[in-house]
Amino acid sequence: MLLLTVSPRGVCQLVVVPVQKEFSASKNYQARTQDITPLTLPFWDDFSTVRNGVADPAVWQYGQSVWINDGMSIHPPSLNVATFDGLDSLGRPYNVNDVLAKGYADKLISAPIRMDQVDPSLQNNIALTFFYEFKGNGEAPDPGDKLSLSFKNSTNQWDEVWSIDNDGTFVSDQFFAVTVPITGSKYFFDNFQFRFQNFARLSGPYDTWHLDYIYINNGKPQTSPVFPLFPDRSISTPLTRLFTDYRSMPIKHFFSNTTDNLTHPSLTINNLRQDQVAGNGQPVSYSSEAIITMIKGTDPPVVLTAPLDNNVNIGSELTFNQNRVVTLQTVPDPLTFDATADSIQIKLTIGFDTGDDKIKTSTEGDYDFDVFTPITFKNNDSVSATYKLANYYAYDDGQAEYGAGLNQPGAQLAYEFLMRTNNPDTLVAVDIYFPRFGDESSQIIQFKILKALTNNVSDILFQGNIPIQRNAQNKFWRIPLVEPIGVKDKFYIGWEQTSSAIIAVGLDKNTESGDRIYSNINGTWNQNTTVKGSLMIRPIFGKGNGGTINQIEEQPVVSVYPNPGQGTFITSLVAEDVKLFDQTGRVIPVDVETVGETTQITMQRPIPGLYLLRTLHAHHWINTRVIIH
Repeated sequence: MLLLTVSPRGVCQLVVVPVQKEFSASKNYQARTQDITPLTLPFWDDFSTVRNGVADPAVWQYGQSVWINDGMSIHPPSLNVATFDGLDSLGRPYNVNDVLAKGYADKLISAPIRMDQVDPSLQNNIALTFFYEFKGNGEAPDPGDKLSLSFKNSTNQWDEVWSIDNDGTFVSDQFFAVTVPITGSKYFFDNFQFRFQNFARLSGPYDTWHLDYIYINNGKPQTSPVFPLFPDRSISTPLTRLFTDYRSMPIKHFFSNTTDNLTHPSLTINNLRQDQVAGNGQPVSYSSEAIITMIKGTDPPVVLTAPLDNNVNIGSELTFNQNRVVTLQTVPDPLTFDATADSIQIKLTIGFDTGDDKIKTSTEGDYDFDVFTPITFKNNDSVSATYKLANYYAYDDGQAEYGAGLNQPGAQLAYEFLMRTNNPDTLVAVDIYFPRFGDESSQIIQFKILKALTNNVSDILFQGNIPIQRNAQNKFWRIPLVEPIGVKDKFYIGWEQTSSAIIAVGLDKNTESGDRIYSNINGTWNQNTTVKGSLMIRPIFGKGNGGTINQIEEQPVVSVYPNPGQGTFITSLVAEDVKLFDQTGRVIPVDVETVGETTQITMQRPIPGLYLLRTLHAHHWINTRVIIH
């Protein structure tokens, strides 16, 4: 299934598509399949220390095949999961010729494990436990698609010991724990390995499964093969926004009202200790700090470290499988910021004192040294997030899990931005991430900036045709505005489709501003209610005409006729200046003549096609699509 979301009854034609992931690891990394140092039990990995999307090469073979991420799953046991789909280790489809081809796709193979070192008296106690989720924020596996687990035996053959396929009964927002005993002498040798693999469509990032928290016990008492009692309290979601609606915002907008523009970020922490119920839970506290980097002109950056909260108790005891939302009590003090800086970056770090490393005694602690050594369950107890004050608004965190857009000629999309200042300001550019997702055809959109969602020409601040530029993963494409545009209160950035191709922009699933997305397919604007996340569209502010626009005037209403025409057009008002562009942005020569209260524009060499006519009226540039036939 290519399209993930299509709203019913033609109300909102937003569609969601998977985007291609890209890695920059070297070929030497991919080739490493034989030189990994063998491991000993216990085995554990929850992917919490991964920062580059690739599984730890000291623990996994083919670790680049899957995608380690923090946005594709819902309610994971701990932050970061391994996502299985139909893209290979380079982020390319396994099969580019047949979009319906199916087969085994991603695989994740453990490093060799010295099972021969397990005491024979403990071998009946050994089991592998893991958590899996169907779909999550990804694309649902089709019936027959499956996730499987295999063990390598002493004859180097793979035995499939567990599998799950889509039978139509799965929920997409829940992780399930599975424990598979490792029994039989054929597995207790010096080169044991286990392998997760998915059977899926091979033509792209489809049919997703998510894997997390993989553990093999060492067989010693305290841990049951039925379900291990993990002494682990873990962070399971990233930190939310710092600047009320945004993760980044213009610095001068922020300082117009620092109180209203700051909010307190939150995250979720989970307890994986099964036997901790009410009355026997775990006390947890946290500490936080901010590293503030201020940049001004060519001066050296000024870096401040600001302690925030210190050993703050999260409240009532944390019981098993309880996803507790924790909100930071203290945020950075704006008085420590330089309001004259060009940009300010704030890196927030929160760390929890969970007691995960507290050795078990008769009265406290639950880390059994003999059972869990050398596992460090503290790895998933801290997380950081970076926010920025600069010259743009950003709802998104800069990481696209999917793409979202339109697929119908004439359909319009608009993304609402609320100004966090009462003062008008000037737009000079827009950054958009158009991801690669399989369609590489050349496409043109009628790009628009609106001050209101109406059908009034006066509410169009900018309108012009642009060819879209699909970029590498999470790389924005800047659209500079030929003339600066004054905005105040709120405005909308979007486009109108000129074809039936899917025009998608990056969709960040970790932040939610879906209610700011609007679409129009039949003359009526409708607020999005189905697609969750934030579009990767960022308005850029600056100076125009030598200074900031302080007053926004009403834009004149201008019509152009005949349109379509044969090369001569007339404006309904006198134009102070005229420019004509073809679809490549090249200036087309025209003859201009004022005729009474109108302006006549004649192409010197009319060639059939679509053009952008820009006419200046009362200090406003009006953009009109004109067609020569």
